Amino acid sequence: MFRVCLHFLYYLHSILGLIPFEIDAHRVLQVRRSQPKCWWTLTIGCVTTVLVCYSFYTILMGISVPVFAVRNATLIRCFVLVECSISYCTIVITFYQIIHHESKLYHYGRRFIAIAQSQWCNRSCRKTQRTAQLLTAKVLLVDIGLCTLFALNYGVHTPTSLQEYRLINVYVMLITAQINNALLLTLLFGSQAYSQINKQLDDTIGKLLSFETHASYWAGRKAIRQQICCDASDTIDRMCALHEELTEIVRTVFTILQLPILLINLNQFIVILTRIFFMYVTITQKGFSVISYHRFSNSVAYICYEIVQCFLLTLGSAIIARKARKPGTILNAAINAQLDTRTERSIELFALALLANDTGIKVAGLYGLDLMYMFSLATTINMYVIVLVQFQLNMH
Repeated sequence: MFRVCLHFLYYLHSILGLIPFEIDAHRVLQVRRSQPKCWWTLTIGCVTTVLVCYSFYTILMGISVPVFAVRNATLIRCFVLVECSISYCTIVITFYQIIHHESKLYHYGRRFIAIAQSQWCNRSCRKTQRTAQLLTAKVLLVDIGLCTLFALNYGVHTPTSLQEYRLINVYVMLITAQINNALLLTLLFGSQAYSQINKQLDDTIGKLLSFETHASYWAGRKAIRQQICCDASDTIDRMCALHEELTEIVRTVFTILQLPILLINLNQFIVILTRIFFMYVTITQKGFSVISYHRFSNSVAYICYEIVQCFLLTLGSAIIARKARKPGTILNAAINAQLDTRTERSIELFALALLANDTGIKVAGLYGLDLMYMFSLATTINMYVIVLVQFQLNMH
């Protein structure tokens, strides 16, 4: 089941042009560079760019505005044009970054898979399998399911030009969702690797703590204690190197895709804000007589769709940041243990490396992608909804 889920995620992202290299999972996961995959990514990027331009042109030339919303027609049109502009920039920048940084993504992808496989054990493998299954279920139910609903639930009397715009918009939504899924998969697998690093550190520090809790027992066993300290120092140094490399990989991936993430978050903010305002106008001005049930239900589903995408990526970022900071707490437990100079030096270097590396996920240096971001997003949307409602009331 685990391999089926991985194959499904891999082929879906490959079809959408988001993976410019091959991943062989016949025996062990291996990454290989592929020129045809790079050309396929370039082709999908160009085709998607042309489709988004056509969609933008369709909306620019004319969009159906309900009778009751004529007073808000300019505002609604501006919101739609802003959404199209952000979608266009997101698609162009995403495929440009993937193609331009293909060699770097290949290198770090290969190293990331090697680190993840080196830290897999029976327990972590079960967690990884569960993670892949949950992400596959999310793709099928939320991404593909809701996108299919958006594509089919457009009503009977919808103009052909608007139907084409909606289909292209659904396709763009699916691509942006898979960008989120690729980042989410990186975060979840990375958090599993961090968990195994923390577990090995905890076991190692637990052995060292016995020197403090059972001092009389170890007083006459200096040779054994020295051997345990040497093994512990080797383990701490190895875990420190893996931790630093894993942190660098995650940071590099998010640095490459920081502009698309920024635009996706901005689009989520605008979509949630405008759909809430649209629902308010529809309900308060009794627009159900001219607004179809399909359009209103799509607005509700669209809000839920974007909230799910934003929440999962934010939650994954918060989890991996917490797991990456946990070695500091584990290492501090051995502060009073009687250790040799080399082991103390290893612990000190690991602690200094944790202080020097910021393990939090930051988007373009503007904000941290954590649970506080979700709170800030909710409060900001609430404030702007109030402003839009007041603006709409003043137009009467």
